[in-house]
Amino acid sequence: MASRKDRTSGRRRASSPRRSSRSSAASSRPRLLTGRQRTAREKRERQSRRKAIWLTLAGIGVVLVAIGGWLGWEANQARTALAEATDQATALQREISEGDTEQGERLLAALQVNTEKARTHTDGLLWSAAAKIPFVGDNARAVTVAADALDAIAQDALPPVVSTATALDSDLFKPVDGVFPLATFAQLVDPVSSAAEVLTAQRARIDALDPDALLGPVRKPVEELQEKVGTAETAAAAAARAMRLAPAMLGGEGPRTYLVMFQNNAESRSTGGIPGSVALVRADGGRLTFGDTYSYTDIGTFEQDVIPRTEDEALTFSSTIARDLRDTTLTPDFPRAAQFAKGIIEQRFGVPINGVISVDPVALSYALDGTGPVGLPDGTVLTGDNAVTTLLSSVYARFPDPREQDEFFSLAAQTVFTTVLNGQGDYRKTLEGLTDAVDEHRLLIWSADPAEQAEFAETPLAGALPQGGTHPRFGVYVNDATSSKMQFYLRWDSKVEAVRCLDDDRQELALTVTLTSTAPADAALLPSYIVGPGTYATPGTQQVNLRLAAPSGSTLEALEVDGVRTIMGNGTLGDRPIVIQPALVGPGQEVTLRLVVTTGPNQPDSIIVDSTPGVVPFDQDQRFASACG
Repeated sequence: MASRKDRTSGRRRASSPRRSSRSSAASSRPRLLTGRQRTAREKRERQSRRKAIWLTLAGIGVVLVAIGGWLGWEANQARTALAEATDQATALQREISEGDTEQGERLLAALQVNTEKARTHTDGLLWSAAAKIPFVGDNARAVTVAADALDAIAQDALPPVVSTATALDSDLFKPVDGVFPLATFAQLVDPVSSAAEVLTAQRARIDALDPDALLGPVRKPVEELQEKVGTAETAAAAAARAMRLAPAMLGGEGPRTYLVMFQNNAESRSTGGIPGSVALVRADGGRLTFGDTYSYTDIGTFEQDVIPRTEDEALTFSSTIARDLRDTTLTPDFPRAAQFAKGIIEQRFGVPINGVISVDPVALSYALDGTGPVGLPDGTVLTGDNAVTTLLSSVYARFPDPREQDEFFSLAAQTVFTTVLNGQGDYRKTLEGLTDAVDEHRLLIWSADPAEQAEFAETPLAGALPQGGTHPRFGVYVNDATSSKMQFYLRWDSKVEAVRCLDDDRQELALTVTLTSTAPADAALLPSYIVGPGTYATPGTQQVNLRLAAPSGSTLEALEVDGVRTIMGNGTLGDRPIVIQPALVGPGQEVTLRLVVTTGPNQPDSIIVDSTPGVVPFDQDQRFASACG
């Protein structure tokens, strides 16, 4: 038998597993922590989470810094390449103008290397990603677009121009012995047109960038690029158009006859002035020669319209616009003025007219800056400084007889015109002067050939009254109603206040026009041919009829003259309402008109103002900020 000790030990051994099981079960139960222990554990957990977050953010930060550094390096490389490209482009322009094809091709190759380098350093996945980052994206996209556009210009637009550099010298448009180089024009049509097409496409991309949405370091270069590419595209498009049109218009496909109208700004009309005299010019084989000249007394008036007026024209103008050469320019739409003038000359003299050219004394003065002084048969010497005063003022004191005045005016205009055609002086400067005249709407051309006119319609040379568009446009057109030459002493200025932006991108706008007479206090003592007969205004005082063309589809709200509300006379030309308002201006006086309109829908862009060219230089197509941003 087992001893008591052994039995006791056995019981203990037997019971040990049960105690172990209870102990294990107890240890598996959740421990009950004190409040202090729980707080300590939660603190450790929060610290652990914060550490993980900060480590993650630090990692992201390192990546962003690396990306930013890489983008910064890329941008710096692009900036350096573009700086070199700018210098090379300037040198290339010089070589092209001098006709050095070999040196031009070397410069072009170097330029293309740098523009391609700039493009590759502003493209790729990182730049695409940067373009999606708020506040940064617009700038990244702008840099990418600018670099890519410049490379496209260098790779596609410049090569055909450089390859023909020997023909693109400064005397390209200079006649030799009075004959223009029609064969050269024909040779250059394709390369110059190709360059113009590329520039037009890239200009559209660059102009689509909004400088106001960009940061300072990016905004200024983009604005400069828009200006420079815009200038280049305009010049290229004009050159391509000229080369397409010139051969036929200069008589390369058969003789043509043009009517040249010399507008007299001292007696204002909407497009400039009355046609003080006109001349027939024959174009044949690249040579232009003057034929017969006529004044009003040679032409007279007609009892019936020489061509039918439109319904709008019948409501807006008197019948004289289609019967009296002096009033053909009452309309601000030069293509219509030219058609009326063509009809009058053809009916009176039976000479078929292929086109109409209009020029004024201010334009002639710009050309004289290039030709140098021009002498007239009577000993008068015209220069860029004295031509306007001589032709629009002092001539009336020298020649009391109106017929003699017209003859002098016509002879002077022909002489200057012929001097330009003979290529006298610095022809590049002459062309620059004529370009300024085009910009100010002082040199206008209309062609009876519909295809040619369609080309002109896209340029300031057309002098057409614009219709439609997203830019609200005003036109300020001054017409003498005194039968005088007093607008030599009249100045006008315009400004537009964008009052508010309305639904459907309409704008409420206020146009203010200020007329100022610079006539001397004793203007009544001026020659009668200057002050007029006194029938419509006291001598020395001038009355003008303003025709204010409102924006397309606009509603006329109110008109004030010197702060007093007045009833508006009005008409219509196309979709442009026309306000007709007389104004009487004495020596030294000022008259202010304020026209309030609501534009038609979908015209949210900046406001443009065109006006009659006066006797002093000015900026045509003035622009004013939109109320719609």
